[in-house]
Formats: sequence, structure tokens, C-alpha cells
Amino acid sequence: MSEPSALAPFHLDEGSESKPYHCLYLFDGDMEQVADVFEEQNAESHGYGWEGLAKSLVRSRLPEGVDKLHFGSEGGTFVVSSTDLQALTNLAVLLHSAFHNRELLSDYILTADPRLLPR
Repeated sequence: MSEPSALAPFHLDEGSESKPYHCLYLFDGDMEQVADVFEEQNAESHGYGWEGLAKSLVRSRLPEGVDKLHFGSEGGTFVVSSTDLQALTNLAVLLHSAFHNRELLSDYILTADPRLLPR
């Protein structure tokens, strides 16, 4: 999945051999495209909202990634990093699918752990 457009609007920085730390990003301008889906479920659509959603999805759908993914989002940017490219890619594919399917995104938000994604 090294082609940048394959996960758009998410950006996956695959690092390098000398820097084996990989990062997945989603920026605020892109978040705006689906902000209304979050708002319909009374959830915040900023970086922290995406982080809460991602953490909930990891726990429920990708439990093998719980200890492999490290979150560091800010208000305007969703960020998750890992030395495990496969774990990061699995999350990226899950989030990418939801981003491009409003019904699926709404369902993920609605069923997210409210301790991780307050509503």
C-alpha cells in the first residue's frame, strides 16, 4: 500500500530502513468532508474524535494492534504511529473504508466505546 492515493485522504508515511517508525495522518481539511456524520451522532469530528473512533475500532476489530499502535493526535490532525507497518495498514484500511462510506462511518461512531469517543 505504498501508493499515496490508495488510502486517500489518509496519508501513510512508511518510514525507511533507518527509520522503521511508520505514521498515519488525516488532516483537518479532509476531516471536514465527513464532519456532519460525526455531528449527527453528537461526536466531535476533529483529530481527537478520529483518535477516539480509531482506538475503539482497534479494540473491537483489530485487538492484535492494541499494543502496537501509538496515538498522538491534536485538534486539527489525526495521528497514529507504529513500528508494525501491518498493524498500521490494517487500521488505515478500516478507517479509509469508513471515510468513503457514510453509513459505515455513522455505524462505527454510533457503536464506538463512549469512553473513547464521547457522545
